[in-house]
Amino acid sequence: MDTDHRPHVPRVAVFAPAPVLVCTFEYPHDRSDPDVALNVGGQGPWVARAITALGADAVLVVPLGGDTGRAARHLLADEPHELRAVDTRAAIACYVEERRDGKRSCIRDAPPGRFGPREVDDLYSAALTAGLDADVCVITGSPWPDHVDASLLTRLTADLATFGRITVADLSGEQLEAALAGGVDWLKIADDELAERDGGEVLDDEARLWERAMALAGAHGHRRRVVVSRADRRPALVVAEDACHTITAPALSTVDARGSGDAMTAALATGLAAGLPLDALLRRAAAAGAANAVHKGSATPDPDLVDRLAEEIAVDEVGCPG
Repeated sequence: MDTDHRPHVPRVAVFAPAPVLVCTFEYPHDRSDPDVALNVGGQGPWVARAITALGADAVLVVPLGGDTGRAARHLLADEPHELRAVDTRAAIACYVEERRDGKRSCIRDAPPGRFGPREVDDLYSAALTAGLDADVCVITGSPWPDHVDASLLTRLTADLATFGRITVADLSGEQLEAALAGGVDWLKIADDELAERDGGEVLDDEARLWERAMALAGAHGHRRRVVVSRADRRPALVVAEDACHTITAPALSTVDARGSGDAMTAALATGLAAGLPLDALLRRAAAAGAANAVHKGSATPDPDLVDRLAEEIAVDEVGCPG
């Protein structure tokens, strides 16, 4: 059989150093006894699920150690994306949450263990291999201080650039600075995270947001694209191709916004892997974030809804301040 004419399926690697085993007690409105669900959460697994939902092949690179990691391995084995697990002695994080009237609250949580030097090397090697096997690599981080050596993200980003692989990151703090130093190609950042980078000052002034976004686009001497998402339904801001753009999406009823930023990141990565032009790429990214928020489930946008919403998204080039 001649396979040369098969359509190319975009392939995206996801580096996920901080998976979380999640146990959710959900209390329906009409019952006092909860439904109980186990899943593997965290930014990386959410992005991988969204990539798969959007029609691309995802390769998830995760450390899996301890009893929590063993349980997570069984759960991830049933998911449609490819799993490249790195065995570690360090257990992955775990938390127990409950959901009442649509609101989540954490009951108990346990942080992840610290990686040993050899485990860091194994994790890096697996991430670099997966990134080289893919069209695009999404780099996610860890919310726990000192859990992941930020220099690992610099190395991974720089080494993938050496081989011409596109990198997409959604990070904050020291891990964000590490990816910027490595030369990440696309950065998705929320406006509140941009404020934290600006010393915690609330950036209500749109001109200041543009200023900070443009600074990120050229940070550490690299030329990159920056997408600033804003949860308050104001237009997202984009610095790309030496121009500034706004993305305006229709206001929809929100059921659960958690994971919408990860859905947006996934859509950016899948669109880049598919070679979409900038306008279509940005409209699809905004549509994925909006589609995720209209139902329960983190980073699981409905692909048909994403396609339809993308037609309603407006992308406008605006003059860059200054």
